[in-house]
Amino acid sequence: MLIDLHCHTRPLSACSALEPLELARLAAERGLDGICLTEHDRAWAPDELEALRAAAPIAIFHAVELTTDLGHILAFGLPAAAFSASAREVAAAAVEAGALLFLAHPARDGLLRVTRETVEFFVSVEAANGSDSRLQNIAAAGLAKGFRLPGIGGSDAHTAGEVGRAATRFAGRPTSDADLLEALRSGAYEALLLD
Repeated sequence: MLIDLHCHTRPLSACSALEPLELARLAAERGLDGICLTEHDRAWAPDELEALRAAAPIAIFHAVELTTDLGHILAFGLPAAAFSASAREVAAAAVEAGALLFLAHPARDGLLRVTRETVEFFVSVEAANGSDSRLQNIAAAGLAKGFRLPGIGGSDAHTAGEVGRAATRFAGRPTSDADLLEALRSGAYEALLLD
């Protein structure tokens, strides 16, 4: 199953030009089996998310991209009440909730954001980001080798042209956010650049 694990839509991500169903349609046209909505510092309301899932042509999952003092974090399974700008607080909440944290686009802006805290707080990094350069993705993939789990892939889509540039291929077929969390925890996946 091929899932784009890093997507943004409006109105929850003000920087995105994509409507959620438009994103799902484009992702399906480009051969993806699912997308994960990772809005900036905001969570979808459960009823809105269920309505979107019912109308979408592919599977829709939900996580968040948090802006923290250690950079952007892709958090899977983290309750909205635990969202924070402190990576240390997010990491503590993730342990308590059984959530998984991945450092997003770790080589962007020429920085390799890997420290003792990074390795301690995150299970891995985003190893393939469709909005980063080839060299940034090579560096990120190299960083992923130092973590507990393989790196993940996502397009970081904010516009139609960015949809489906990168994704994560899973051995199984997750159907819910809980399934996706377990699939990530298993490590049975690989990050791919598609475009």
